[in-house]
Amino acid sequence: MSDNTKPRSRTWDKTPEATAYRNQYAAEHYDRVTLALPAGFRDKLDRAAGDAGISRTALIVRAVEEHIEKR
Repeated sequence: MSDNTKPRSRTWDKTPEATAYRNQYAAEHYDRVTLALPAGFRDKLDRAAGDAGISRTALIVRAVEEHIEKR
C-alpha cells in the first residue's frame, strides 16, 4: 500500500432490512459458540492470531480442526 492510500473502511448499510438480511445469512451459514476463557487468555489468542496473520476465530477453528484430525 502506498503512503498516500489509506485503507478502505467498511461501511455497513444499517437499515433494518439490511440488518435482517445479515442476521439471516449468519443464521444459515454459521454456528455460534460462546467460550468462557481464563483471564488473559484472549490476549494470548489475539497475539497468536496476529503472528499467524489470521483472525482469532480462524485460529480457534484451525486448532480444533487439527485436534479432531489427530483423533
